[in-house]
Amino acid sequence: MLNRIIRSHNGTVTLKDCLTSIFSLEAALPSKEIYLISPFLSNSPIIQNALDEYTDLFPLVEGKLIYLSDILKTLAWRGSSIRIICDPERIETRRFISQLGDSAEIKKLNNNHEKGLVTSRIYLHGSMNFTYRGININGENVRITSNGVEVNQAFMSARARWEEAERP
Repeated sequence: MLNRIIRSHNGTVTLKDCLTSIFSLEAALPSKEIYLISPFLSNSPIIQNALDEYTDLFPLVEGKLIYLSDILKTLAWRGSSIRIICDPERIETRRFISQLGDSAEIKKLNNNHEKGLVTSRIYLHGSMNFTYRGININGENVRITSNGVEVNQAFMSARARWEEAERP
């Protein structure tokens, strides 16, 4: 996959399937740094693990649903530096951050309207906040690319945004 655009509407599974693939790839071969940029965050269930098919990738997780916080904690455990730019003032974002413990670094960027996920191999960006509504309900439009030039540019941009952001 070099580029793909996903339009989700009212609970379509395409977006969740794509997120499952991206996070499974990261769990198998973690990036050194991962940037999650989303003004609003919540601990949304991302991966159905009803048959324990993801247990080897996410060994710290018990249960049949793997939540966003479980994924990020596992990636941190596997050696990734998880860097999140968000609005930590929002109550559901605060709850999400508390579930991460010390697995992620958090910063706030005033007037941030960007939304995306940047790893060393994948760049996902678009209209989606990483919230339950953003992933499961709202009509969203996201673009995913594995084009090396675009991923590297997004990675450098995310790192620059991280440097200009401030600790909450």
